[in-house]
Amino acid sequence: MLKIRYSLDFELTNSIHDMALPEELHVQVRNLVLKTKKGAVLTRGDVIAEHPAPGGGAFHAAAGGKVTAVNYHNLIVQCTGGDETVPPVDVNSMGKGTELLRTLQGLGVDVAPLTGKAEVLVINGLNPEPGVSVAQQLLRDGREALGAGLNLARKLLSPNRTVLAVPKGEQAVIPGAETVEIRAKYPYSLDALVVRAVTGKEFPEGTRVINVMDLYDLGKVALTGLPVTETLMTIAGHNYRVPIGTPVRHILDLLGLVTTPGDTIVLGGPFRGEAIYSLDEGVKKTDYGLFITSSDAIPAVQDAACINCGECVLQCPARVQPHLISRCAEYERFEEAERYGLNSCFECGLCAFNCFARRPLLQYIRFAKAQLKAKGQDAQA
Repeated sequence: MLKIRYSLDFELTNSIHDMALPEELHVQVRNLVLKTKKGAVLTRGDVIAEHPAPGGGAFHAAAGGKVTAVNYHNLIVQCTGGDETVPPVDVNSMGKGTELLRTLQGLGVDVAPLTGKAEVLVINGLNPEPGVSVAQQLLRDGREALGAGLNLARKLLSPNRTVLAVPKGEQAVIPGAETVEIRAKYPYSLDALVVRAVTGKEFPEGTRVINVMDLYDLGKVALTGLPVTETLMTIAGHNYRVPIGTPVRHILDLLGLVTTPGDTIVLGGPFRGEAIYSLDEGVKKTDYGLFITSSDAIPAVQDAACINCGECVLQCPARVQPHLISRCAEYERFEEAERYGLNSCFECGLCAFNCFARRPLLQYIRFAKAQLKAKGQDAQA
């Protein structure tokens, strides 16, 4: 089995590099509300699509160009490389009400964690997964944007206490937040476990949590007034600022990374990321890493029968039964999956990673959640 350390510590050797703009952007628009069409000419920062969920940030063009194709999965923009961009918005002069939230949402910020009033605001400063170091890099090199983001978050939430959670031994501060050191081992970097480590409670009321990547985006919007058009990614041990929609093929060619037939390329992290089906797939806003796994490094995932070894139950930090949940999902018994703790799962991926039968447990869990969500939306319509 592929050996991956669960440690989230990472030795930083450089700053964040800017990824060169590709010839085309392949923006994933599946399940989004399109706000443009084929043939449209875009300026950098123009709105491409909106998120259907309340609070979800809009999606913007990372470069000027022409929309050459639109289908269910992707919107393709032929980049012109011009410097023209949309006019900036002065979000700092706005009050802390609905107008500010809607403006931030329109600029690509997920405002769901920024609504209401919070007793405690927790900033998750841990790297999201092993092999990904963007959080640690931002705490070192993105302090101005993080400070601006925190000021805006505090303006919206008015918390009585603001906490920055960092790995033990990490010397990191953000003005306006107290620093708390917690265990730097996956899956303790996930929001639910970070909140428990900081507050001593599971899912406490009046607590909001935001990771440093989202806080950085919020700060960049505050400093520039421009929409979010890039993501930060760890690739082959280095960190890059990548335009959203950049095809994976462009990244591999630019960095000289070689793949062979049968290799698996994952966007995100090694535990929670998603394998791509094509090198033309574009990176998303929440893709913080790119990993290549050779075909002989790990046994292939398969729809094998559960062998009842119990390893997934032993590994589960949420204390649910992934083997039973996956069986229910496999046979479309989604309501029964809920009774075995489906909604308590925060999708860390340890069950699938440690499954001796190589069952796609995390995919089954996500499938069940998606089906129940769709069923609930149909019932409300």
